[in-house]
Amino acid sequence: FLSYEFTSTSQSSGINAEYGVDLSLPSKESYLDLYQESLAHYRDKDYPKTQLYTELALADKRYRDTMLLKCYKRCSDNTQKSSQQLFFLSLVTEEKCTRKCMKKLFGQPLQLPLWVIKDFGSRRPYSFLQYSYYQIGDLLSAYEAALVNYKYNQDSEMMKGNVDFYGKKVTDRSSMIPHEPLQSVDEFKVGVTAYNNMDYTLATQHLNSSLNLYIEEIKNCKILCAVGYDEFEGKKLPDLNDTNTFQDQFVKLYHKVMECRYRCIGRFEKKVDYLSEDFLPSLLNYLQFSAFQTNDLVFAYQLAATYLTLNPGDQTMTKNLKFFTSRLEDTPGVLTTLCGLIEENALDMEVLSAIVGKKEMRKRLKDKQNYVLGDMGLVSELNPDKNVLWR
Repeated sequence: FLSYEFTSTSQSSGINAEYGVDLSLPSKESYLDLYQESLAHYRDKDYPKTQLYTELALADKRYRDTMLLKCYKRCSDNTQKSSQQLFFLSLVTEEKCTRKCMKKLFGQPLQLPLWVIKDFGSRRPYSFLQYSYYQIGDLLSAYEAALVNYKYNQDSEMMKGNVDFYGKKVTDRSSMIPHEPLQSVDEFKVGVTAYNNMDYTLATQHLNSSLNLYIEEIKNCKILCAVGYDEFEGKKLPDLNDTNTFQDQFVKLYHKVMECRYRCIGRFEKKVDYLSEDFLPSLLNYLQFSAFQTNDLVFAYQLAATYLTLNPGDQTMTKNLKFFTSRLEDTPGVLTTLCGLIEENALDMEVLSAIVGKKEMRKRLKDKQNYVLGDMGLVSELNPDKNVLWR
C-alpha cells in the first residue's frame, strides 16, 4: 500500500442584490492557504488535521468555482447584445462584470502558483486525502477519494493499487458520499456497460444523461477559458472605446482564450481508455444505435446527423442516416444546443487560424505538453509568480 510522496477574505452571508449570488463562504481562508496547511500537517504525519484541512480546501475550491460560474451567467444575462456586436466584444464586457462580481465576493484575486493549479487540476489533494482517511481508519471515505484521484490519473499504478485494495476491503458502499458531482464520463461508462449487455433501454437512459452532462460541462469549460484567471503577465482588458488599438489588444489577449475554448471538446479523451475514436463521436455512436434499438428513430436520426458533422463521410453512419430517413415521414430537426457548440468550435478554429495561420494552429493542437488540465478547461503554462488567477 502506497501513500503519495512529496517531490484571505472576510466572511459574509446573504444574497447580493446586485449580482444575485450567495455571499456566504465556507471558510475565512482561501483554498490556497488551507491546502498549504494540509500539506504541512501531512509532512508531520498528523493525518486527522491533513484530512480536515484538505476537505476545507476542496470545499472552498468548489465554492469559488460555483460562484465564478454564477457571476458569469448573471453578467451574461445582463449584457446587452445586438446582432452587430461581435462575439469577443461581449466577452470583454462579461469578463469585466464577472471580475467585479468576484471581487465583491472574495476581495482581491488569489496569487496561485503553477503547482497549485496543477495539483487541483489533476485532483492530487484527493491522494493525500485518501491516505489520511486510511490512516484514521475510514476506509469508505478513503475509497471514494482514491476513486476521484484515479479517474484523473488512470496511468497511476500506485492509485490503481490503492483503489483495488479499498475495493476488496469495502463491502457496503451504500453510504458513500461523493465529493464531486456526476460527470458525463461516469454516465458514459455505465451506459456502455448496459450497451454491451444489450440492455438498450438502460443504455439510452445513461448515455442520454451523459450527453446532457457533456453539453453543460463544455459550456462551463468555455466560460472558464474566458474568465477566472489572467493567462498573461500584465494582462489588460481591451478598451472598447479605443478603436485604434483594440484589434492589437484583442489578438494578444484572446489568442490563448480561443485556443482553450477550442480544446474544451477534447478534454475527456484521457478519461476513457478503450475508445476507438474521440469521446463525443463515440458517445453519439453508442447512443444512436441504442435509440434505434428502443425504436426512437427521430432521436437516432438526430444523433447520426450530428455525428456526421464531426466525421463527415463516415460510410457506416451515412448508411445509418439513410436508413433512418427511409423510416421517417418527415426529416427531424437538429439537436440545436449540441450542434450550436460544434459550430461554435468551428468558429473558434477559424479565428485561431486567422490569428496564427492554419499550419501553425494544427502544429499547436498536436502539442499537448504545454497545457495543464484544469477543472473544466485548459490553462496554458503560467509564470507561477506573476499570474493572477481567480480560481
